[in-house]
Amino acid sequence: MLDWDDLRYFLALARSGSLSAAGRALGVTQPTVGRRIEAFERRLGTKLFRRTPAGYVPSPAGESVLAHVDAMEREALAAERIATGRDAGLTGTVRVSAPDWLSARALAEVIVAFRRDHADLAIELVTESRWANLARRDADVAFRLAPFDQQEVVQRQIARVAFGLYASKAYLARRGEPDFARECEGHDVITMTDDLSALLDVPWLRSTARRARDAIRSNSREAQATAAAAGGGLVCLPRPLGDATTGLRLLSPPRPPPARPLWLGVHRDVHAIPRVRSFVRFATAALAAQLA
Repeated sequence: MLDWDDLRYFLALARSGSLSAAGRALGVTQPTVGRRIEAFERRLGTKLFRRTPAGYVPSPAGESVLAHVDAMEREALAAERIATGRDAGLTGTVRVSAPDWLSARALAEVIVAFRRDHADLAIELVTESRWANLARRDADVAFRLAPFDQQEVVQRQIARVAFGLYASKAYLARRGEPDFARECEGHDVITMTDDLSALLDVPWLRSTARRARDAIRSNSREAQATAAAAGGGLVCLPRPLGDATTGLRLLSPPRPPPARPLWLGVHRDVHAIPRVRSFVRFATAALAAQLA
């Protein structure tokens, strides 16, 4: 009989590709992961991983085991989701994931308003640069500016987020107004990191400020806003963030930045839980009104 604890170590290493990353995910040390995997392989009598320059890669036997363990985890998590909330009513905790700027500039206020009528509910708000995996219980509810690609997720577009081009008053006093006909020549821009370069506002900014210099890159919108307010350059931000950041001025380029849809996603197994359903209903209406 396989030990589920062994399978957890196997799954963590298969997903992360390194002993240290698997250890962080499991809350144990790197040597502990290595010892557990070696012991598991001895019990099975086969090698589950190949060590490559890129990290640990499942062997053919490991790939076969991985397919079954993935299915086991999905079933276990589905049972947990149902058992921990189907009949719990409006008590307990709802775990919510959202981008940093949306959490700080809109969602936190929505949560406070929601709890005025639901004092027995706790809301756990997690802001992450990576997207929450709803199937693995990273969150009960997630907000993002892109559709979800998991079949188990019930999702809908709840609003459209307008973007704007900003700069600090001090920066503009020092460097002058950007000349859009000259593609912002002589100016600096603050933009996203290369891994996020496909976001709609990034190519828009690059085409609008084609002759500007890349000054700062960050995957955090809040960090970009802070850098721009300190005089770091031109920046394209969601309007709820840019308008609320002290010291920034909204500019008027000839072609405005593209708006982006805001999506809400909930795993289908928790969609009917009363506390989740109640929060989703309230947050959907409140955010749609705020972002209109």
